Amino acid sequence: MAIDVRVCLNQSEDNFFGYQPGAPLSEVVAFALSEELVGEIAGGIPARALELVFDELNVDDPTTEWALRYRLDRNRSISVGDVVIVGDKAYAVERMGWQPVSLVADQITRLPNASHAG
Repeated sequence: MAIDVRVCLNQSEDNFFGYQPGAPLSEVVAFALSEELVGEIAGGIPARALELVFDELNVDDPTTEWALRYRLDRNRSISVGDVVIVGDKAYAVERMGWQPVSLVADQITRLPNASHAG
């Protein structure tokens, strides 16, 4: 079974200071990861899955189809203040690691050129 993952880039002017509740987000790519990968919990978060997403969206030569689409859409690297939604839980990129966050639907917009699997 696969778990849905969505990547949202923080659009606030001060996003590099970290995620702030209510910050405007743009959903730029969606894909699925294996339940096994997402199920590896460390410190209350799916650390291995989040690190895979972070690594793939920050390397020059990504190895996954979804990360290649992300780069072809000319998105910037994922960084502090951006959010990754895994299933029904959201996690913001911190300077070191990840912080669980709560989102509301109207703070997320889906960009017209966003890549979505399925």
